[in-house]
Amino acid sequence: MPKWELAPVSPRSVALALPDRVVTNAELCETLDTTPEWIEKKTGIRERRFLEPHETVLDLAVEAAEKALAAAGVRAREIDVVLVACTTPDWIMPSLGVSLAERMGIDTPRILDLTQHACASAAYGIYTAASLLQEPDLETALVVCAERGSGITDPTDRITRIFFGDAAGAVVLRKTPGGDGLLSYDLGNVYSDAVRMATAWRLDQEVPSSTTETPRTPYIFMDGNVVLREAMTRVPKSLSEALSTAGVTVDEVSGFAVHQANAKLVRQIGRMAGADAERVPVTADTLGNTAAASPLTALWRLAREGRARRGDVVVLGAIGAGFLFGSLVFRLPDDLLAADVAGLDVPRAA
Repeated sequence: MPKWELAPVSPRSVALALPDRVVTNAELCETLDTTPEWIEKKTGIRERRFLEPHETVLDLAVEAAEKALAAAGVRAREIDVVLVACTTPDWIMPSLGVSLAERMGIDTPRILDLTQHACASAAYGIYTAASLLQEPDLETALVVCAERGSGITDPTDRITRIFFGDAAGAVVLRKTPGGDGLLSYDLGNVYSDAVRMATAWRLDQEVPSSTTETPRTPYIFMDGNVVLREAMTRVPKSLSEALSTAGVTVDEVSGFAVHQANAKLVRQIGRMAGADAERVPVTADTLGNTAAASPLTALWRLAREGRARRGDVVVLGAIGAGFLFGSLVFRLPDDLLAADVAGLDVPRAA
């Protein structure tokens, strides 16, 4: 895949928003035929966050976005591009991106919603926003990834229910002088129905020409073996391709922010990429799989721990949605600023 030879673009700040409600494995097991010990052994996940019924994805997205702007010292009127990624919005229409812009007082015609990229959204969203910033006189983009995974999993299905949590992440991207910023990227896709979720009109509708069985529930379906195989195959290779194109070795990378499908898988991908554990932060153990937001939770942790400072190389990688995958390599021209997150016990680096 190509080097980034357009105007330099780099993340300036990263922020998270989390629901207050903590859901333990023990609570899930009240409706699941399994045990807390089995869940943690298989996934490395101990707990996750769920929105309450009266809380919205929009609320979470706005909170993350406002914190990212504040951390970067950017005002709403300075935002030129808004990109919002969410596969589980409160409404199909109106647009989540437009709703967020209206709530925050952002006035730009360049608003884009990514709705079907799921866990790959952070990679594709940041790449797309960086591309849109190439228009002359545009300087700043806001990328927000928000999900309500708890709303699309069957409470009785241990294959999916144990993984997903709710969260939002936001990044402020800015054009930057000099040659630092986004160095390279790798994007790819391969069709699979191993991850699927029906729209309301498709439920119980027989389509003779379809090769996929007729959906009977609105919940997400995952073939765990296929998902695991694809993630372990595609993500390390994508990371390697992007690094090679950038002319950067694994040893030169300060940190890898990869999709948090589950804690055990993140650690395995790190090993396959050739990185030691301390450079591959894990957030899935306490947040679960937060889908679109998940690489941003890891990016936030890198920044919080002092692994995303001026001159550092950081890499973001993700896969999802049956299947899109991609990686981005950045050399940071300035420290990446991490907004405070209540309830996450990660000390700020000195």
